[in-house]
Amino acid sequence: MKLAERTPLFAIDDWIVDPDFHQLSRGGSICTLEPRVMSVLLQLAAHPQRVISKDEFLRAVWPDTFVGEDALTRCISILRHALNDDPHNPRFIKTVPKAGYCLLVSIRPLELAHPSPEPASSMAHVPPDAPSRTTPARLGLISGAVVAVLIAITAVISIAHQPHPDTVPSVIPTFQLTTDAGEQSRPALSPDGKRLAFVWAKEDGSRQHIYIKQLGSESLLRLTNLPDDEYSPAWSPDGRAIAFLSSSPAGLALYKASLDPTHSLDKLYIPGETTRWEQGALAWSPDGKSLVLADHLGAQPSSSIYRIDLDTRRARPITSPPAGWEGDLSPVFSPDGQKIAFLRASENSVLDVYWIPSSGGQPQQVTHDGKMIDGIAWSSDNRSIVFSSNRAGEYGLYKIALTGGTPQRMPVGTENATQPAIPRDGRNLAFVQGSAIFGILEVSAARNEIAAKDSIGISSTAQDSAPSISPDGSQFAFQSWRSGNQQIWISSSDGQSLRQLTPTTGELTGSGSPSWSPSGMNILFDSRINGHSHIFIIPAAGGTPTQITFAEANDIVPRWSVDGRTIYFRSNRGGRWQLWKLPASAGVPQPVSRDDGMVGQESPDGQWLYFARGGENGIWRMPTSGGEEVRILDQPLAGYWGYWAVGRSGIYFLDQKQTTPAISIYDPSTQKTSTFAKLNRIPPLNSGIALLGNGRTLLISDKHDAGSHISIAQGVF
Repeated sequence: MKLAERTPLFAIDDWIVDPDFHQLSRGGSICTLEPRVMSVLLQLAAHPQRVISKDEFLRAVWPDTFVGEDALTRCISILRHALNDDPHNPRFIKTVPKAGYCLLVSIRPLELAHPSPEPASSMAHVPPDAPSRTTPARLGLISGAVVAVLIAITAVISIAHQPHPDTVPSVIPTFQLTTDAGEQSRPALSPDGKRLAFVWAKEDGSRQHIYIKQLGSESLLRLTNLPDDEYSPAWSPDGRAIAFLSSSPAGLALYKASLDPTHSLDKLYIPGETTRWEQGALAWSPDGKSLVLADHLGAQPSSSIYRIDLDTRRARPITSPPAGWEGDLSPVFSPDGQKIAFLRASENSVLDVYWIPSSGGQPQQVTHDGKMIDGIAWSSDNRSIVFSSNRAGEYGLYKIALTGGTPQRMPVGTENATQPAIPRDGRNLAFVQGSAIFGILEVSAARNEIAAKDSIGISSTAQDSAPSISPDGSQFAFQSWRSGNQQIWISSSDGQSLRQLTPTTGELTGSGSPSWSPSGMNILFDSRINGHSHIFIIPAAGGTPTQITFAEANDIVPRWSVDGRTIYFRSNRGGRWQLWKLPASAGVPQPVSRDDGMVGQESPDGQWLYFARGGENGIWRMPTSGGEEVRILDQPLAGYWGYWAVGRSGIYFLDQKQTTPAISIYDPSTQKTSTFAKLNRIPPLNSGIALLGNGRTLLISDKHDAGSHISIAQGVF
């Protein structure tokens, strides 16, 4: 990029803003922003010390589409986090209630010393604030420079968000239906389209429950008084009842809640497992005679779609995924009741849309992306499916014909939209938009007080998680979406130095689950190639990844043995999920566990092998030489399989049975449990924690400032 073509750099206090490369920098710290977030910052910078209304922001930054205020709120939250700005005592961005936002400081123009194609992050020096004599002429030059920068900023915003020549903006009214703090998700519109059922997880970390809202009213009705976590609301065809799933220490259940004055509650069925319930797992047939459910029963290695007859309350499988696959999920009936759409996953992050006749039959594949999908819905004409996917990076809403073809991006829900829902009349579209700050926290031993520190510098909206610490404790690896898709990154222990380890380009997609070798030289990880997950190894200093597992199977979540000679990993190469092992020096993989096993970790003396299971609570143990598999702990809970680590003091694990979530230590020799530290909040699902060698400090994945809300776009179809 030539210097003349570059947008001028400018400073906001001690932060350097590079609009062209979407970067903020200060000293050695660099933060890359999403394009829309940078546009919000530029809008603020173009009008410093003036209140900008929310409508002005939406017109300037989202001129060719309709989004709710959530999109703007999310961008402001990300900016505040990047600038280390306190919303309660702001230094940079002030919220003006019922008005908008204001940049409290003026901007200062900067100049590039030499024409350079490099982004702001490559600048070695920032002009010092040295004392100087300012003449009237100099003041005029400064004033003129500021004006020039403001003009350039305004031009950038205008050009960046001009409608694409091939796009005709549609006037689609979009309204936010839920506005409460916390996370509102899984929208289900009543058959007449006048009521909304949804799941609400409040900020206090209490159990999530289902609520009903009359459209056009602010009043909410809680569906039941159960103490359970509730999932997947599904309306009966006549709108008089809602079926839902529940989970509690007492067990799992599928209920029908009547909406008549009796408010009766009827337990219909006992599911086998919580098979991705948070992604929707239940639907009611249009004739009212049956329900379909994603479940995982008995010794069956994969989840299937089951049809439950409401007269007999018996369930029968109507899909059978390929051997070794994760399984079938998220069933939805077509409006005419003739077909059932569902998701089929070869493994956790590789999904596609399928459909089958509701009476059963051969599944028909609709999409061929092999990406993550969060929600599917039918069009009212039964001819197409709307789904949310990260096929283009961030989640967005797409529509595809039942016969296949190229998915078309929907003109609504452009900002991280998921979980589409369409009522029977098919005119409107509800969806979820949300955001959160993810990071890695350092937790030190403190039995009687909250011990989680502020983020040690690794935090973003890019789902930073799954830390793995180097043997000397000076660095840690983690997985993140910072580059637009999931890759492995390396950070210094203080969080001040960051680098991407795995390549963004090439055949590999979705690299995750890092594991640092005992020697400190290499890092294991799993990644997707040609539709399957396999294990790779890469030098910790950087280099080319080497694939070490093969076959038409999925291999995930690798871990080293204590001596570095063996690699453990979860695999379905035997037709079902098991824990497998492979010599680090190359060789033939061998099964280790009889049943499911993952996150295999050896005891410090190498005598015992501990592991978790994908859909079950607890930790299992067996001799490393082979033998009986015994469950020794009933935590961490299902879904939190990465939140444990083996140390010299015992097994450190996420303890959710205490009043306040905590990390506890279980000593296998005495079978006693003690508290290591209490946590501020429950961490996000999956993984995980990493233990420093001294056993006094660990790193844990974190998620905070999470919020999601439900919007509805009218007249989309």
